[in-house]
Amino acid sequence: MRGKIRFYVLICLLLICLLLIFTGTFAVAEEMTPTVQKSSFLQETLVTVAREETAARSENQMTRAEIKKVRAQALAAKAAVAKQVKEIKTKIANREAFLEKLAGEQRELEKKSHQALYELNELAGVVRTSARDLASLLESSPVSGDKPGRVQPVHAILSKNAYPGMQEIKVIADLYLDEIVKGGEVRRSQNSFIGLDGHLVRGEIIRLGALSTIYQSDADKSCGYAVYGSENDALLAVSQAGWRVSKSLKKFIAGESNAVYLDFSGGDAVRRLALTPSSWERLRSGGILIWPILLVGLVALLLSLERFLFLSRVKSNTDRVMGKIVKLVEAGDFGQSLELVKNRKGPVFRVLAAGLAARKATRDVLESVLEEAILKELPRLEKFLPTLQVLAAIAPLLGLLGTVTGMINTFQVITVYGAGDPRMMSGGISEALVTTKLGLTVAIPIILLHTWFARRVDVIIGDMEEKSVSLSIALQDSESGSR
Repeated sequence: MRGKIRFYVLICLLLICLLLIFTGTFAVAEEMTPTVQKSSFLQETLVTVAREETAARSENQMTRAEIKKVRAQALAAKAAVAKQVKEIKTKIANREAFLEKLAGEQRELEKKSHQALYELNELAGVVRTSARDLASLLESSPVSGDKPGRVQPVHAILSKNAYPGMQEIKVIADLYLDEIVKGGEVRRSQNSFIGLDGHLVRGEIIRLGALSTIYQSDADKSCGYAVYGSENDALLAVSQAGWRVSKSLKKFIAGESNAVYLDFSGGDAVRRLALTPSSWERLRSGGILIWPILLVGLVALLLSLERFLFLSRVKSNTDRVMGKIVKLVEAGDFGQSLELVKNRKGPVFRVLAAGLAARKATRDVLESVLEEAILKELPRLEKFLPTLQVLAAIAPLLGLLGTVTGMINTFQVITVYGAGDPRMMSGGISEALVTTKLGLTVAIPIILLHTWFARRVDVIIGDMEEKSVSLSIALQDSESGSR
C-alpha cells in the first residue's frame, strides 16, 4: 500500500511539473529569454520522476506478489481453519451425544438414588419406630428392674440424627430377644428397691416373667407390688397390698402356696391401685361438712341399735299365750290368768294385765282401760322414730349444702385462675360430689331403718288392739256365763 501511495504522489508531481513547463513556455515565448538553470532543473525533475515511477512500479509489482503470497497463505490458513472447525464441530457433536448419554445415565442414577433413599428412609423409619416401641416396652417391663441401664442403648439410638446401621438394628433385635427370653422366667433375688417412703430399702424380690414383680421388705416384712421406674432406673414399690392379697403374697414367697395375684395389664393396674385414694382421703376431700353428716350418721346408728334391741325383745307371737288366757278367763280362774300375764314381759301382756285388773268394770270402762293401756305403750314403741325421720331428712340437705359450697369454691377458683387447668378446680368439685354422696349414703339406710321400725311398731300396736278386743270379749262371755 505504501508503494501505491508513492506512485500516486509521483504522478501528481509529474503533472504539476508539466503544468509549470507549459506555463513557462508560454511566458518565455513572449520574452524569448530561456535560461540554462531552469532547463537543467526540469531535466533533473523528469529524471527523478522517471526514477521514482520505475521504483514505484517495481515496488508495486513486489507488493502485488506479496499480496498474492499473503492471499495464498490466507486461503491455506482459511482451509486449515475450516478443516479444524469441521473437526471441532464433529468433536462437539460427539461430545454432545456423549453428554446426552451421560445425562440419561445421570437421570437413571438419580432415579435409582431416589428409590434407594426412599427405601433407606423407610427402613430408618421402621427401625426408629421399632426402637420407640422397644423403649416403651422396656420402660414398663419388670425385666428392666434386674438390669439397670437396659434402656440406655435404645435412647442412644433414638437421639442420633444419622441413619441407623446394622449395629443399631442388632442392638434392637438382641433386646427384643432378651425380653422374650427373660419374660418367660421366674426370678427370685435379694436386691434393693425404692420403698413407699421414697428411701432405698432391701428385700426379697420375685419377678413373675414380664407380668408382675412382688417384694417383701426385710425391715417390716411388708408385701406388695413393684414396677420399674425409668426415671430412677430402679424398682419402685407402688402399693402395699391389702390384707387378703398380702397374705397370699407372703404364702407364695414362703413357698407355702402356688397361687398368687398377677397384674396382666403390664403394671397399669398396680399403678392405678397406688393412685387410688383411700376411704379416709376421699372423706377428707369433702371439706368440713363431712363431720356433721358423719355425726348424723353416728347418732342415727346409735338410735337404730337401741330401737332394734328394744323391738327385738318384744314378742310378736302372742297367740299361744292368749289362747291360754282366754281359757282361764272362761273358766273363771282370773288369779292364774293374771299371774300368767304378769310373769311375761312386753307391751301386749301389760295391756292384758291392765284389762284383767279391770275385769269387774263395765264394758265401756273396760274398753277405756284397755285403750289407755295401749296409749301408754305407744311412746315406748315410737321412741326415737321421729328423730330418725328428722335425721334422714337432714343428711341429704347437708350433702346438698356441701354441693353448693363446693361449686361456689369452684367458681371462685375459675374467677381467679381461669378454666385452663382442671386440677385447680378439683378441690371444689370433690367437696361438691363427696358431700352429696356421703349425705345420700347416710340418709338412705336411715330411711330404710325408720320404715322397718315403723312397720314393726304398727305390727305390735295391731297385736295389742287384737288381744285387747279378744280379752274384752272373753271377759264379757265369762260374766254372761256366771250370770
